[in-house]
Amino acid sequence: MQRSIYPSIVIAALITGAAAFYIYRGDGEPQSAASAISAPQASTSEHPPVSGNTREYRSATHHFSLQYPKDLAVKEFEEGGSAMTVIFENVEKGEGFQIFIIPYNESQVSEERFRQDIPSGIRKGLTDVTIDNAVGAAFYSEHEILGETREFWFIKNGWLYEITAPKSLDAWLSKIVATLEFK
Repeated sequence: MQRSIYPSIVIAALITGAAAFYIYRGDGEPQSAASAISAPQASTSEHPPVSGNTREYRSATHHFSLQYPKDLAVKEFEEGGSAMTVIFENVEKGEGFQIFIIPYNESQVSEERFRQDIPSGIRKGLTDVTIDNAVGAAFYSEHEILGETREFWFIKNGWLYEITAPKSLDAWLSKIVATLEFK
């Protein structure tokens, strides 16, 4: 199963109004995993830090929580096969990220799994990360709709977590990911 795309494209929203859509392959399965997040607006303004003006997101199913900016709307999508995507976004500001979660019984992400979820095959600046005692990887990639992305992937308790945002939101996303805790 590939991760789903739930993109809200800010550029399209500026031209045609806010538009969100779900892309399927011909067989009705989700087409790709990369993004349910907004493409960044052409702006050089700084993104707000993750502190003070936040809310807590809790997943009872996956037993984790994280702090995210209050102005982001949260949407959950069941993907089938116990997989899900959680989208956090503010379309007007062009800020957002997604967490794709899928059952995964390996100790490391296989090349096959990576290629399935990132068809571009691009992994730049690969670094090891630890997220609440789960070892994973952070890297930059490319998506046909979003352009350059920042990704955090890790495995915890039999689940693969793929956190994605536009590359321009790297520092902002890193602060959010740092608040992720498993219960």
